[in-house]
Amino acid sequence: MALERELKFRLSARAASEIARALALGAAERFVSIYFDTPDQALRRARVALRLRCAGHRWRQTVKCDLSPLARGEWESKAPGERLDLARLPLAEIRETSGIDLGAVAARLAPQFETRFARRSVELDFGDATIEAALDRGALIAGRRRAPVLELELELKSGEPCALLGYARSLVEPFALRLAVESKAERGYRLAKNEPSAPPRKWQPVDIAGATPSEALTRLVSAALAQAGANAPGVLASDNGEYLHQLRVALRRLRALMAAFRALEPKAKGLKPRIRALSPTLGTARDWDVFVASLPKRSALLATARRRQSKARVAARALLAGPLFNDFLLYAFQWAERARWQSPALPLGEFAAEGLERLHGKALKLAERIDWRSPPERHALRIRVKRLRYACDSLSPCFLAAAVEPNLAALEALQEDLGELNDIAVARRLAAELDGDAGLARRLGGRERRLIGRLSRDWAAFAERWPFWRSRS
Repeated sequence: MALERELKFRLSARAASEIARALALGAAERFVSIYFDTPDQALRRARVALRLRCAGHRWRQTVKCDLSPLARGEWESKAPGERLDLARLPLAEIRETSGIDLGAVAARLAPQFETRFARRSVELDFGDATIEAALDRGALIAGRRRAPVLELELELKSGEPCALLGYARSLVEPFALRLAVESKAERGYRLAKNEPSAPPRKWQPVDIAGATPSEALTRLVSAALAQAGANAPGVLASDNGEYLHQLRVALRRLRALMAAFRALEPKAKGLKPRIRALSPTLGTARDWDVFVASLPKRSALLATARRRQSKARVAARALLAGPLFNDFLLYAFQWAERARWQSPALPLGEFAAEGLERLHGKALKLAERIDWRSPPERHALRIRVKRLRYACDSLSPCFLAAAVEPNLAALEALQEDLGELNDIAVARRLAAELDGDAGLARRLGGRERRLIGRLSRDWAAFAERWPFWRSRS
């Protein structure tokens, strides 16, 4: 199996022309690719792509499977007769790596969509690495539907992944690049299904079985970054507030992972300020989304609040389309790659238990003398609870499932209580900026009293619960 490490970027037509000149890209080579799957899209669900590609007069068949956000397994062979010949591929190895048995589904495979594009490329040396830069310009085709393709691909041919990420960072600001997590194949599937955009990306569980602590950190951080990157296009193209919500969830998960894996001493001083730089703009946009959604249709504040919401969204979109966010993603991927160099002596299960015990203890200590009526004190506890819950969720594969589920349910209930109370505090602040609403103030006060009563009960139940990491298999 070959390991493909590749980054894709969206770019404007103007930037594409500038890149072609600046990198001295070669002559165009034309590609036609046909992607195959079963009627129930078994390959797509397994995150596997099977294509038949013509370059010039040569036909080749390729299977790719996602291994991580930056790495894919790849198998390729000749395809004589301009058709699939799966017997030429290492089917056993593909099945072992991806979980998909191509031989078993071969009779049901059929074309799903095509890509047709011209590629101009060049190989470049960057430090000790060799990187291929390729500019693809063309279209995705599914029946009568078409979608444009204009992207820059950077593929590591030799050297370390950090060099690929470093080179990519050098191009982000000059050419206004936007990292694209979604592959051509996934875009093609959406086109074939007439899905205008990918749905908001929620957290996808990560396989950390058998990993060392440093390997687990790399995988989990990469998954959080992929979640953030996958939701950014939705924020840019849609008014659906769930994209921004899930993007911010990904950043909070990243913070939780840094706290849970603090014993690795992963030197996150460069990463933390980059996250903090994103928070005010994204947080403000989310606050206005939640506030507007909570207002009755006849509220006197609604029209003004919507204008403020629109202004906050414009600022969030400018941030996500700009170099600050895209450089952050690449820097953070670099940070995750470097984290694997740490070598703690403990196995992952013991390491995870120690990290979760520390986060749990901090939350309990903060709540010992808390005034549940105090918004600042509740907010501080909310941060502790979120970090604990996201860390528990990420590290749950290390522990007994039967013990994990009740604990996670209790943490989710607490997070919901504290989140709703935080929404009330934010609503009061934003309403005050709009000169207030007496009726809204009364509703918020009544809701807050009910929630405080529920929160104190939920906290007592959580504090008495036996932590699942003390019951490891």
